Amino acid sequence: MSNAAEAFAAALEAERQAALRADFETLLRVQDEKRELLPALREHEDQALVAQLSERARKNLVLLRQLLATVQGALGVANESAYTASGHSSMQPGAQTAMSAITTVRGRI
Repeated sequence: MSNAAEAFAAALEAERQAALRADFETLLRVQDEKRELLPALREHEDQALVAQLSERARKNLVLLRQLLATVQGALGVANESAYTASGHSSMQPGAQTAMSAITTVRGRI
C-alpha cells in the first residue's frame, strides 16, 4: 500500500471513530486531510485498493448521516435531507439550520 493509500485509510478510520464519538473537531480535521490525499489516490495504480477505500468512505458517510440526524433531533430540527442515488445531498432549509447550529456550537467549544 502506498503512503497516500495508507494515510487515506488512517484518515477513514479516524473519521469513523470521530463519527462514533460525535467528535466534530476531529471530523473537520479529517475532512481536510482526505481532501489533500485525494489527488494522489486518483492516480494510484492499484484501482482495486482505491475501490476498497471508496467503499469504506461510503460506510463512513452512513455514520455521518446518522450523526447529522441525531444532532438535528437534539436541536428539534426535522431531518429533511434528501439524497440522490449517487449519494449527493440536496439539503433542505431545516438541515441547513442544523448545520449552522453545529458550526455555532463548534465555535463555542
